Amino acid sequence: MKIAVDGFEVGEYATGVGRVTDNIMKSLIDLCPEHHFLIFTQEKIRPYSGDKVDQYVIPSKKGYFRWQNGPFLKKLKDIGPDILIAPNYTLPVFNRWKSILLEHDVSFVSHPEWFSKKEAIVRRFLVRRSLKKADIVVTVSEFSKNEIIKHFPVTPDKIRVFLYGVEESFQRGSQDQIEEWKERKGLKDKKIVGYLGSIFNRRNIPTLVEAVDLLRTEMPETILFLIGKDLTHPPQDINRLLNRDWIRWEKAIGDNELPFFYSALDAFAYLSEYEGFGLPPLEALACGTVPVLLNMSSLKEIYQDMAIFVEEKKAASVKNALKTAITDEKRKLLILNRFQEKKPQFSWKKTAAKFSLMIKNLAP
Repeated sequence: MKIAVDGFEVGEYATGVGRVTDNIMKSLIDLCPEHHFLIFTQEKIRPYSGDKVDQYVIPSKKGYFRWQNGPFLKKLKDIGPDILIAPNYTLPVFNRWKSILLEHDVSFVSHPEWFSKKEAIVRRFLVRRSLKKADIVVTVSEFSKNEIIKHFPVTPDKIRVFLYGVEESFQRGSQDQIEEWKERKGLKDKKIVGYLGSIFNRRNIPTLVEAVDLLRTEMPETILFLIGKDLTHPPQDINRLLNRDWIRWEKAIGDNELPFFYSALDAFAYLSEYEGFGLPPLEALACGTVPVLLNMSSLKEIYQDMAIFVEEKKAASVKNALKTAITDEKRKLLILNRFQEKKPQFSWKKTAAKFSLMIKNLAP
């Protein structure tokens, strides 16, 4: 069978959907050597292994919707795949192929105030249509499944819940490696609170900044290190907010540096009000760093017993949780041991195996 894959978000500095797509495909291709995979991206990426893998680079000039419903759709019509895997929330408007759709979350309909009015309306229309046309809908938590059912006319039996995995590259570095990385970054002898992910309003970066500022009155060697692009809506003055001598902000970081970033942290903060899953806290745990999370949405489901939770979006509460993560060695050990017990659940190979079974069930 010919299986087409929408790889628009896959790239050198991919986050979120791009990394999920990449990790599923690396395992799925090995599990399905009898199938021919056709992977479409907007930029050249490292080749996937396998004799039956073709990559098509279609540069994007006008955004995802026009790419998906323009040159990508045209190429699909020319090739005629048997199945389309669509990992980026929507199918082409005039999709006519059997399809597996990944719906990571539906924040745009649960909280339209976080999006422009136009974007929220367009997303709602496209996702509603895609959910209806997809043969199988995959999501990543029971929370997200319930949100989809709540807001769209989708029957529960059409939805599959598969957990994200954690890559084997996410392991704690040696003490020498951690110290070398910190020295290279100019962070020697610092306590580091970290954040990684796109900067959305729902992730409460101003509260995190205020909390770390409070923590510095007790632990003045503490700095805040954030990695992610500013995608706030309504726009916040993130440049001004983060323009402090004890804050380091980088828009992106290479995959090879990610394990050292997580390993060097004394605490990882992810104060998100709404997540379908929330992958960065899992990566932090794999590198031996305890996450501090809001006790909301899927985070309280996925990271039960594997994080220090904050019950309210108040800087003082966050500051206390960060201090616990940094100083309470007994609590830290309990959390990391609990993660090791649960770690086998978070496997990209297991997720890919479930995709393999879905492909088999959709076979003509």
